[in-house]
Amino acid sequence: MGNIYSKVLMDADNGVYVKKWSISSGELGVDGSWRIEKHRLYGGLSDGVDIVTVDNGEMSFTVVPTRGMGIWRGEFKGVFLGWASPVTHLVNPCYINLEERGGLGWLRGFNEWIVRCGLGSFGAPGPDIIKDNMGRDIEVLLTLHGRIANTPASYVKVKVELEPPFKMGVEGVVYENSMFGSNLKLTTSVTTTPGSNSLEILDVIENLRGTPDKMQILYHCNYGKPLLDEGSCFVAPIKRVAPRDKTAMKNIESFDVFGAPEKGFIEQVYFMELLGDRNGYTSAMLVSKDLDKAVSHTFSIKELPYFTLWKNTAAEEDGYVVGIEPGTGFPNTRRFERKYGRVIKLGPGEKYRVQLNISVHLGRSSVKEAIDRIENIRGGVEPTIYKEPLKEFSP
Repeated sequence: MGNIYSKVLMDADNGVYVKKWSISSGELGVDGSWRIEKHRLYGGLSDGVDIVTVDNGEMSFTVVPTRGMGIWRGEFKGVFLGWASPVTHLVNPCYINLEERGGLGWLRGFNEWIVRCGLGSFGAPGPDIIKDNMGRDIEVLLTLHGRIANTPASYVKVKVELEPPFKMGVEGVVYENSMFGSNLKLTTSVTTTPGSNSLEILDVIENLRGTPDKMQILYHCNYGKPLLDEGSCFVAPIKRVAPRDKTAMKNIESFDVFGAPEKGFIEQVYFMELLGDRNGYTSAMLVSKDLDKAVSHTFSIKELPYFTLWKNTAAEEDGYVVGIEPGTGFPNTRRFERKYGRVIKLGPGEKYRVQLNISVHLGRSSVKEAIDRIENIRGGVEPTIYKEPLKEFSP
């Protein structure tokens, strides 16, 4: 690899912490008009939260090391990427009690564009059996969507390639560990290139224990206006899809079309498996009603074999949002997912790799090209649409 500029912004092992910092294409004397900036937030529930904003000249996004290296929000050519959550500011994890409200405390910090759910577990809160320090089986409450999104990174570094294509971004390491418990390490990079319409997330999850362990991960990608509006639709090469429950059953015929904001709307969730191309890659899109704006999510069904569509078209003040969610399983309790073989087992030192590319498409021709790629993956196969929940998909 050619010349690389790098800057360590945080290294807990070596006592490195940089509060405020920035670098730009002009300062490095390379082509493009980009900038990367790190600073710390003060006041309210955001006090002490570190953020790193990457602006490639066309697309910008904000990575949050304090919140598990999630991505708070973004923008591409003036189009907002993310959603308007009732949780208006980034929340420092020290203010989050995950066990609150029967395990729903995660929701008090939920406002990111892209948030990881995992690593030990994700999905609905519920009981599961673990080994305690004396080797006994005990029942514990696993909380909504796990711990990773509320765990600060221990290491953060910015890297910029000084030769074409001038790839740039943020790397981080987050540990989810405990004595007599799981010891999982997430090594992540979030990168883009100057003037690009896309970003790439590359995650490696490693089991640091001397014994086998369990792992789950889901990428909760959330969108509100302007990409989500009445008449917006979901496009993907669906193999089969089923409603999660009776609430979702009511609108199974229009599961892939979104309505206007509706007061009192109860979330509707659909579980599915997608088709992949000859190399196992697939793509899922949110497309605007006028077919002139869209966002696509490209990943391998070998790495993320299951997909969840979360429809929460509630009143805008209550969080008008849709979730595009590829994962290693469905967001049920871990006990249920394990029963159907959707919990990853990692041996000592074993690693699990995931790559997710997210691209924004503006203009009818660009949107059509992205849809055509999905149609090529579909290959004329019609999806199997179940009118009722499947016993192997949801309780």
